Amino acid sequence: MEHNTGHPASRVLAAARNDLALLKEQGESSSLTHWKVFCSVVNLFNKHLCPHDFVKTLYLAWIVTYEKYEQNLRALSAIRLFLVSDALECLARQGVRVLGPWKVAVKAVIGFLRYCEPKILMKGGFFHSESVKLWVLDVFCDANLCPDINIRLDMLLIIHVWRCGCNYGVIRGVDVGERIAAGLVQLYEYMNVTHHFIPEDSKFDLCRPSFRVLYSLNKTGHLTETFKKATQQIESLSVGPEARFVARMVELVSGGLVMTMERFQSKTLNAENTMQMFEMALVQLVELVFSIYNVETFCYRGLSKVACVAYIQVAKANFELLPALSSPEFAFRCDFLRKTFDRISEVLFKSPKSKTLAQLLMADHKEELVKITGGDFIPQDLAQSSQVAKDCPERFLDGLTQTPMESPVLLRRSQVTVDETTLVYLLLQKAPQCPFTRTPLHYGSFCRIPKLHQEIHAWRTTGRLNVDHQEPSSSAGH
Repeated sequence: MEHNTGHPASRVLAAARNDLALLKEQGESSSLTHWKVFCSVVNLFNKHLCPHDFVKTLYLAWIVTYEKYEQNLRALSAIRLFLVSDALECLARQGVRVLGPWKVAVKAVIGFLRYCEPKILMKGGFFHSESVKLWVLDVFCDANLCPDINIRLDMLLIIHVWRCGCNYGVIRGVDVGERIAAGLVQLYEYMNVTHHFIPEDSKFDLCRPSFRVLYSLNKTGHLTETFKKATQQIESLSVGPEARFVARMVELVSGGLVMTMERFQSKTLNAENTMQMFEMALVQLVELVFSIYNVETFCYRGLSKVACVAYIQVAKANFELLPALSSPEFAFRCDFLRKTFDRISEVLFKSPKSKTLAQLLMADHKEELVKITGGDFIPQDLAQSSQVAKDCPERFLDGLTQTPMESPVLLRRSQVTVDETTLVYLLLQKAPQCPFTRTPLHYGSFCRIPKLHQEIHAWRTTGRLNVDHQEPSSSAGH
């Protein structure tokens, strides 16, 4: 878009630049003030601007205030928020589609947010109108309005300050929480540990907003429908975006914890950010996985493997990272984290709802868990039940993991039998494929084996084998 120097906005910007130069030249003797120049520039956001003038208005207003408040970081952060609010009002009023030159303009607004003081931004120190909220939600959820995935994810920087008592509310009939949850389900596969779940020392990154939004959605029940759909998909062995989203969020949180430990040990992440990350990850995993309300979902096949890996990572952090962070400065916070880990372990090992999950943890990770923790808190009955594989007939073993199966499934192409837990875990991956033939896994490329399932159930219940068993055929129905 060609810039028209005769446009009223251009004339105001040119006059403001001249005034700023005059302020620099005459100093205190000038009849002008920084505030007058600032207001003349910011008022342009009330007009219809082209992308070029929009960006120039944003940066000129910033230069005017920076000249005045260069040494006052809190004042500069507050001014950034003020500018962002006015800029977003302008974008929303014009119904901007984030295409072409407008991508540069929206990125400039996001850039201002990234260098605000985290404490000011986390307090939600600026107000957004309903029009702004609806425009931001549209950008976050609609690929036609904004094809750029990174800009859509950057909307989390704005969304995370809307919380008011953890309640996003309803705007013009639109349930904000539901829209945010739907947007996350669309975008989960583009989120990664490095950019969204690891804090940076130099600027306000997406780590805290990602955690905060996810926590709020779960707390307000806006993820309930997503969890319900995930459960239905896993039960039917037809894994969809909701099931993959739930698994991916847990993997990202636990993966962020692992990378945090590595960066702290290599001295590339300071102690404060390490502690913050541990606190956020642990609270997030409690709410997502190990709360008494959600833990049943993670007992379902496939998701249980994801939850077990997350628990192992939390155990490592609790027993290996916390001692390194122990200091008078962090004493209270370390005590809180230890008690939180104890509550997680209690839910996992003592709640009837999580029995299946605890058994899988013992079957797949017993040696690692004992090595990390010493094994003192593992209930004796679970420790003994994990020995069942020793006496298991070979045909009852999972062809991939070599652990006893409960619900056998035949992979048609390879003719290998695996447990549903293994199959669902494979289906939860971004591009599911058979581990034996490297061919795509999809609905119809596998089938349940009812007769073998009955034999396994009888063996587990009575300890006796059916000598007249027949091997399953590839024509077994789903």
